[in-house]
Amino acid sequence: MNSEIRALQLGTLGNSVGAVAALVFYLRSGSDALLLDGLYTAVMAGASVIAGQVNRAALQPRSRAYPFGASGQEPLYVLFRTLVLLGIIAFAVVSAIGKILTAVQGGVIPAVQLDGLGWYFSAMVLLNLWLWRVFARSWSNGGGNNDMLRGMAISARFDALISAGTGIALLGSPSLLATPLAPLVPIADSLLVLVLSLALVGEPIAILQGAVTEAAGSSRSIPQGLHSSCSAAVAAVLAERGCTLLELAMIRLGRTVTAVAYVEPATAVTASQTDGLRLDVEAELVQTLQTPVLCEVIATSVHPYAEPAN
Repeated sequence: MNSEIRALQLGTLGNSVGAVAALVFYLRSGSDALLLDGLYTAVMAGASVIAGQVNRAALQPRSRAYPFGASGQEPLYVLFRTLVLLGIIAFAVVSAIGKILTAVQGGVIPAVQLDGLGWYFSAMVLLNLWLWRVFARSWSNGGGNNDMLRGMAISARFDALISAGTGIALLGSPSLLATPLAPLVPIADSLLVLVLSLALVGEPIAILQGAVTEAAGSSRSIPQGLHSSCSAAVAAVLAERGCTLLELAMIRLGRTVTAVAYVEPATAVTASQTDGLRLDVEAELVQTLQTPVLCEVIATSVHPYAEPAN
């Protein structure tokens, strides 16, 4: 997983440069849109550092401390990162609304200094497109199973679009002075923050829902279609060995899938035969899912979800 570690290191470096640049230009220009962009990028930089630690822990084998592996740290990390991003977006929205209300009540809003921002936005678009490429390639080369890299690739792509949109809107706002929209120019920066927040909030909420599903251990962490195809593949393998698949229980935690196959053997099976069934089922699931799988096989004649007999 050297490519994943390298991608996270490059993400830390790139996002750190972007965050510092955004905050420097915020202090120079007074644009709240740049502050939002800078804080968002700073979170991404810090997240890359934490993600590196989580990534190393998730790759460790099972132990007494983590009997099912440490992949559960991945959705917890995603939850934390997403909640921080949502907090930043909420803060930006409240601040922007406050400035708009001040302007409506006749207050003075300091003008945004636009000098040099064209170079800044151009550099940020290129930087984020490069980071998106780095994260997306590493995620794809790793089999598309690392949700941390996937989330960072999505965020980098969004950040590139946001930087481009922010630059066009902010640098183009003076052209409104000769139009009926001239009264909006003093609050253009605050309006832009609201638009950016609306554009940003969808991605963290979608990732948050997925992370909550995984952290809760819900079967919905595995798409129904994928579960059906896995059940069919496992049932075929077990049938060749004289066993009937009663149920295949599956959950995803990070990049690791935990599966329990409840089987009804046609004849008595020994412990070593049960181990063989487990290895066969695990191999089939790894081939189908292309991701690490923790698998157990339980021999039983009762469906695991059957109502208990009175």
